[in-house]
Amino acid sequence: MERTLKRKKIPHRNKRKQRVLQILLSGILILLLLLAGLPYFQHVGAYRGAVDRYDFAALTQELAWIEKNAAWLKKLPFIAEGELWLKLNQGEYEAIEPELVHHEDDGHRFWLFQLYLLKDRPDEAEKVIAVLDNPALQKLAQGMLWGNGEEHEKAVNTLLSISEGDLNSEDRVLKNIALSRSYLALGKLEQAQKSWQMAAEISSTHPLVSETEYDLALFTGQWGKAKELSSQSSPVQATSYGEQVLVKKALLALVIGDREGYENTLKALEAKENGEACIQYLTGVKAYERGEFAQAAEYLDGAIQMGLPGFIKKDAAQAMAQAKERIEAEGALQAITGKR
Repeated sequence: MERTLKRKKIPHRNKRKQRVLQILLSGILILLLLLAGLPYFQHVGAYRGAVDRYDFAALTQELAWIEKNAAWLKKLPFIAEGELWLKLNQGEYEAIEPELVHHEDDGHRFWLFQLYLLKDRPDEAEKVIAVLDNPALQKLAQGMLWGNGEEHEKAVNTLLSISEGDLNSEDRVLKNIALSRSYLALGKLEQAQKSWQMAAEISSTHPLVSETEYDLALFTGQWGKAKELSSQSSPVQATSYGEQVLVKKALLALVIGDREGYENTLKALEAKENGEACIQYLTGVKAYERGEFAQAAEYLDGAIQMGLPGFIKKDAAQAMAQAKERIEAEGALQAITGKR
């Protein structure tokens, strides 16, 4: 009698167990992958947060971690953009200028404009303005250029003609800070304060907001507030303005008689690109305050010849002219009285 061989059936229960096991193993694998990738997600999130907060120190730290542990992340557009933006604000102009020159979009062109402005190359900055496509960005750049060139009335009129809705958040900060500084130069303190407040409401952590608050405190003689703000800010936070921060700190130290703070600031200036010229300028100011006008004129002239950054060039020339006037006045008095 033939016996038909039948395939042994696998109970449904065993099949269910296999499916459950497969799902469980897949879940474990996904969990392991997530755990392995968690540090990357955390650092990418921290990187994006640092960009949003304009936190240069945190951004530098996160970028260092990425370069060491996950250099491939730099291929992501927003990581690469953040690095460019950081280098612009750290004053690494030579490193990024060739790359910015080859970009043809308004965002990178505007960064190139800022680079030329910070490097005191107004003619090249003006050429960049001419190729910007966005009318609002073009006006913003023109207003910033006029403000940088001491044409503050033109700067104010141009900047006020820009609608806030036509700019992104950082550009609105730049607009209101440029307005505040031009108003400050024109002696319009109330308008300067209002423009600064508008910038602070957009981003209270932006280094330019802190810088301008410090300017306002110095300009209005609020030495206590200026000292407090000075201790809170540092060239690490706003390194493209590092020399300016340090010079202001040194001037404040002279005003309030903080000798140790003054000497420490001079040491920090030594490491800056135009640090020696800035130190000469400060030495001239200090000599002027002591009534040593001949020495003051000598130091200030030396600072100008060495090449001062734009933000104190005009002040140095005015201080030198005043020192020479005092020398001439003293000479005339001596001629009259016969005293030396």
